[in-house]
Amino acid sequence: MPITLLWSVDVYGRVYSLSTAGQRWVRADDMLLELKRVTSGKGRCWGIGCDHHVYLYMMPSETPIRYREETYENQRWNPVDGFTDVLLPTDRWPWSDVTGLNPQPLHSFQLPSRSWEWEGDWYVDQSCGGEPSQTGGWEYAVDFPANFSPDKKWNSCVRRRRWIRYRRYTAQGTWAKIPLDNPRKPPLPLCDISCGGWELSDQSGRYPYLWGVTQQGQVWFREGIHPRVPEGSSWEEVEVPKEVAQLSAGPGDLLWVLLWDGNLLVRTGLSLDSPTGTTWVEVDSPSKEVEALHVSVGVSVVWVVTKDYKVWFRRGVNSHNPCGSGWISIGGEMMMVDVGLNDQVKRILFFTCREFVFSSVLL
Repeated sequence: MPITLLWSVDVYGRVYSLSTAGQRWVRADDMLLELKRVTSGKGRCWGIGCDHHVYLYMMPSETPIRYREETYENQRWNPVDGFTDVLLPTDRWPWSDVTGLNPQPLHSFQLPSRSWEWEGDWYVDQSCGGEPSQTGGWEYAVDFPANFSPDKKWNSCVRRRRWIRYRRYTAQGTWAKIPLDNPRKPPLPLCDISCGGWELSDQSGRYPYLWGVTQQGQVWFREGIHPRVPEGSSWEEVEVPKEVAQLSAGPGDLLWVLLWDGNLLVRTGLSLDSPTGTTWVEVDSPSKEVEALHVSVGVSVVWVVTKDYKVWFRRGVNSHNPCGSGWISIGGEMMMVDVGLNDQVKRILFFTCREFVFSSVLL
């Protein structure tokens, strides 16, 4: 059985983890780190800092995280100078992406954050179509755009070659600050985040989703998270009909949010092709007299705690019916419930005297 971690934050913002292979809580190495919330998925843990920034902890791994940057050098032939970077006004840029629509000179590539470093300098990809070539990496065609070939013909008027540079993620095993989007508008300060969706893919854990709630009740989705880009690329706002207080994403296609008025919303249509879903469906609080306080979801379960600290279970929840069919009251008084592996309630915080105020399970 693989080793898993339980993550927690105490009332002072200190971060702790408890391993299934250990016997005690271990504080994070970064003694200056102060977080308000944590959420986790396979191989990673996200947190909201007291400075309102989002932080990411990637579990150490023997496999490095590398990302390949690439750009294309484009040239056109003329009878005086041969092939040069002097192109026609209707041509693509001298340095561009593979489509030719976006300019990409070598100096325009920057590291996305301090968590990355370049492995080396730019170099020419000497293979054309996957096979080594003797043309210096050049591919030839009649015009832009056209089918390129390593074979130079009498009517080859344009050519291109690909330049490659690798960067490596160096922050595995540490808490790294996620950079603000630039020039796009970043979300307002977040008050809650939830990681989920990693079981939507056949490759478990490789494509997690991150959702966030701002202090103004907006919902945001972190785009571009995949194995080679653990930080993601940008934030996208997801419109909601009412102001949101808290949300919870499951490993699959479940996403429930808690509204300020105590009712709940369910996001439908979540899939790999539509990671932000399609529509919202409102669900009433388990008790008509008492508003909901906290929601937590798993693969096919939903737990809710109301403001009188009663615990409720939503029956009938599955991928075909994410809203479920009704509420079942569970005995006891709780302040927060967290769902972990195999839909088990891994961490329950009692109202009375526990120091830890938020926790989640790292699968």
